Amino acid sequence: MAVRAAALCLLLVHQASPAPAQAEPITLLITQGGKEIGREDFSLTQGRGRGATGTTLTATAKYPAAGATTRLTALLERTPESAIAKFQLDVESPSGTTVILAAGSGARLVVRTVAKGSESGRELPGGPDVVLLDDEVYSLYATVADLATPSGKRLTGIFPRTGRRVAFTAQREGPAGGDRRVILTGDLAGTLVTDADSRLKSLELPAQNRVVTRVK
Repeated sequence: MAVRAAALCLLLVHQASPAPAQAEPITLLITQGGKEIGREDFSLTQGRGRGATGTTLTATAKYPAAGATTRLTALLERTPESAIAKFQLDVESPSGTTVILAAGSGARLVVRTVAKGSESGRELPGGPDVVLLDDEVYSLYATVADLATPSGKRLTGIFPRTGRRVAFTAQREGPAGGDRRVILTGDLAGTLVTDADSRLKSLELPAQNRVVTRVK
């Protein structure tokens, strides 16, 4: 009952809190084995719903880019301390639409999933070292770069759509400021680069044979 009540409150918060105005979107090209499989448009703005401080990331990914059969729309709000304040992922596919909602509450992460004819809620371990990721929305990976350190920061990645959890280390290379290059090792391995405004520029995930690059 506690999870269900928390999930209901979570849904109401998402419906009542409009996000800040959108910035000019950035487009990412997603390839697998050297072939384009999709594209993603995202923007990162300062501020959150109801005038709260922090950041708001919005993203729309399409697979394939032309004549998409799967469309994902994500929203991630984070506090100035990089904590997860609000997350929503809408997945539209031939089988219907699924909506995943999540929000942090101290050491807990409350997740609610709503699909045609079903809904469920669950609590997961949360905290400052937890990041929310998705296998098809890659702008979310920029959060990892914000938390990475030169000596390596141990993080836990949660994929709310599938429930998968990964433990990995994010090590930042080079001086602070400007572009940031981060090496990922552990359950999640690869390399990512963000610009000075914490927006994803590129991502390589060898295990999935996927490369994500900025095209504009």
